[in-house]
Amino acid sequence: MSKAKPDRGQIIRRWLERDLTREAADGELPRAFEIDEHVAHVADMLASGRCPVLIGESGCGKTAVIHEFSRQLHGGALDAQLAGLRSRRVLQFSLERRAAELKKPSDQMGPEFKLLSDALAAAGGDVIPFFRDIHLVAGFGLEAALLSLMTRLRGSLIAEGLSPRVEMMFEESPELESCCALLRVEEPSPRHMERILSAWAAEQAERRGKTFTDDALGEALDLSVRFLTRGCCPRKTLDLLSQAAGFVREDKPVDKSDIVERFRRYYRVPRAVIDSDAALDLSRIEADFSSKVLGQSEAVRAVVRVVGRIKSGLADSRRPFGVFLFAGPTGVGKTHLAQLLTEFLFGDRQRMVRINMADFDDEWRGSTLFGEPDGTPAQQRGLLTQRLLGRPFAVLLLDEFEKAHANIHGRFMQLFDEGCFINAAGETISCRSMIIIATSNAGADIYRGEAFGFVNPADAAARNAALDERLQRHFRVELLNRFDQIVYFHPLSREDIRTIALRELEQIERRAGFRRRGFRLEIDESVLDWLAVNGYDAEYGARFLRRTIERHVTTALSELIVRRHPPDGAALSLSVRGNQIVARLPEPPASPAPPTIPRASVALPTERGTQARAMHIDDMRAEAQAIIQAAKTRLDALAQKETERDALLARMNEADFWNRSTERSAVLERFRALEVAVRAERRLAQPIVNLAVQSAPAATPAADVARFARVLERAAQALRAWEQRDAEEGDAAIWVVLGNVDPLRSAGRWIGELTAMERAWAESVNLSAALVACEVVEGDLSRAVLDVVGPGASHYFEMEVGVHRRVRRDGPPLRVRIDVLPRSSAPPAAIWPGLRRLRSDAQWLQLRPDCRARLELPERGLAIDFVGRGADTLSHLLHDLSHAWRRPAIDDLDVCRVYGEDGVAARDPRTGAKVLRMKSVLQGRLDPFLNGWRRRG
Repeated sequence: MSKAKPDRGQIIRRWLERDLTREAADGELPRAFEIDEHVAHVADMLASGRCPVLIGESGCGKTAVIHEFSRQLHGGALDAQLAGLRSRRVLQFSLERRAAELKKPSDQMGPEFKLLSDALAAAGGDVIPFFRDIHLVAGFGLEAALLSLMTRLRGSLIAEGLSPRVEMMFEESPELESCCALLRVEEPSPRHMERILSAWAAEQAERRGKTFTDDALGEALDLSVRFLTRGCCPRKTLDLLSQAAGFVREDKPVDKSDIVERFRRYYRVPRAVIDSDAALDLSRIEADFSSKVLGQSEAVRAVVRVVGRIKSGLADSRRPFGVFLFAGPTGVGKTHLAQLLTEFLFGDRQRMVRINMADFDDEWRGSTLFGEPDGTPAQQRGLLTQRLLGRPFAVLLLDEFEKAHANIHGRFMQLFDEGCFINAAGETISCRSMIIIATSNAGADIYRGEAFGFVNPADAAARNAALDERLQRHFRVELLNRFDQIVYFHPLSREDIRTIALRELEQIERRAGFRRRGFRLEIDESVLDWLAVNGYDAEYGARFLRRTIERHVTTALSELIVRRHPPDGAALSLSVRGNQIVARLPEPPASPAPPTIPRASVALPTERGTQARAMHIDDMRAEAQAIIQAAKTRLDALAQKETERDALLARMNEADFWNRSTERSAVLERFRALEVAVRAERRLAQPIVNLAVQSAPAATPAADVARFARVLERAAQALRAWEQRDAEEGDAAIWVVLGNVDPLRSAGRWIGELTAMERAWAESVNLSAALVACEVVEGDLSRAVLDVVGPGASHYFEMEVGVHRRVRRDGPPLRVRIDVLPRSSAPPAAIWPGLRRLRSDAQWLQLRPDCRARLELPERGLAIDFVGRGADTLSHLLHDLSHAWRRPAIDDLDVCRVYGEDGVAARDPRTGAKVLRMKSVLQGRLDPFLNGWRRRG
């Protein structure tokens, strides 16, 4: 059984959007004002048998004209012109609405429109159809069907559409002009709008009892014209007034403050920017931006000036609020400044519209951006239109603008100059209430030689000229002239880099792993120095700094947390040792007595200085001389480092230095290490230098003892810190040799436990320790050697030198001596004489040896057969031992540590440090002994 064909009424109801005649009869059609001339033109065209087609931009009042025409037609106001049409119903149809209801609009719209045409033609003189989106006809290929319908209805049809698309349709189908007449509806002028708003407000008071003050009407018009350039008046202004009225009590008139508040809330704009009665402190904004975008004062002033123009209402309404080109190397704040501006204007930096122009490096990709003429409706609008939808007031960031194709640059010239562009769908998209920022890295190679924040001010003019020349290589002059301002971003200074590094480190404390456990981060100044030198490159900017922090700082902290299991709320310390960033748990402060000052001298000032005030000025000067003398060697070494650093810097400033690839790496590495060391030591040296100045008799009168005592105390603290730093900067590669003191007593198991302890201790202080060799006598382990590498290795292991005695209940104590020897920087050129390869499955402390060699030292009566893994490593060890042990032996069997005392404790008899649980000591937790060693007298 075939499906019944729908009747005429069903077809019309499927398409019907509104019955304007019925709404007019029920009083539901709102009145439109100041459009009587347009209504009369519509009536004249219908009377002459031609179909009026209203064209104009969205919101200019086209639909209002038709609605007012329908109201007047029903009310009899047009009887003189259209007496024969008064009985007809004006029905509103929408192509867009009907297409949305179809599964396959491209295939079904033709037949559907044919059914509607037949139904309307059959209705004869009963209906005047009104199509409110006639510009969509071409998209569905309905031009011929529309012409047929107009002919059949003999001109009794009304339509409206967007100007460019309707005009394009008439150009491609000129036969439509035989039945149609275009009626252009222009946006009302400001004076015209004032009359419209006054009439609209009077009608609102009469119909709804809602009143609007004159200030409210004026403010709504001003805000909509200045900021909502995407739409047209009167719709955008009336919408704003209606929205504001909805949030005001019915008995209260809508005033200016209500309009401002509604606009502020809806578009999330600061009140101070849009409200003429609110103060806006541009100096405060500039200071805030400058504190967040360091070293770019010119750029900050440029965007702040835009905010001032927006606030004052003096921005050119024919152009965007501002069009800027931010040029400079990567990672110096170009995008960040755009984000800050967006956050200030809209409260959220994510509201910035960002387009990566590197994606449009081919000419044909321009159609993706501005629309494809032959594409789908969405493709015709283009990516730029889609990204700007719903954002009439925004910041548009065109990132890496120089990478786009030159023809695409040309497409932006109209946008920059006129504040609008026309997409492939024929829509005019306004960007006049936007700030447009294009960023470019063009010319960044000029900054390559300005390493580490050293910039010669005398070269600034030449550098800017070179930047201008680079930009003209990438962009046409006529394009550059479209920018309001070209702002150069320069590499950051040393202090700017340190500030950014500190901020990035502070962000680590906000991460979940820190925040959840309440950890605190203590940062030594040397860490900022190291990051400023090693973590920043003028060519790559602050992004490289962030990556460096992740690789070196975050990694060090995570390893400390995983290995040491610090308690909740612990302080984690960051410092630089051996030109590497290390993280550790801070130790208790050392004793105030400096080890370098003779014990016979008068004691140094205490923390409160009471002891110093009791000292005679001559005794204090003697103490000062002792400190200065103790620091002389270090001050001389610092001066030599500064001289070497300056010489390297001079080489780096040579014209062709950056082209010498073989020399460049070595010079840069040495310069970085020296720069970090010099800055750290200069801070330590300054209190001592101040003390030297104050020590002169003429400079230190007896009446100023308290001040001199404070200077003396600071110098003593600086010297202690300097000594501590030097100790921790000691040998970074050492051999740790564990040997049985009593050959007639088996101590293999005790050597194994001590080896495991020392390896765990090394790991806890961020050192690597590997077992590389051992000596086995009659099947028992007699000696073991660790290769320990890392910053301050000798510092952390110097306390381990001596005899480690294990007390036993069932026998005499076991004694193992530990020696710590520096490892030479370069391995020997030849394999150790007599070294032989081994083929054995035997293992000692998980070491599987593959070679054997003998060390003979007749002067010490030693003959040791070592087995190890790796011929080069074993040769290196024997070479260093042969030099270190060649001197005659000294019978030094001082006890370093006693284990098992009182059954379970471990104690260092040299310092008195004691740990009650020997088990925790053997697990490598030696911090109490290190603290005691540092406090020893």
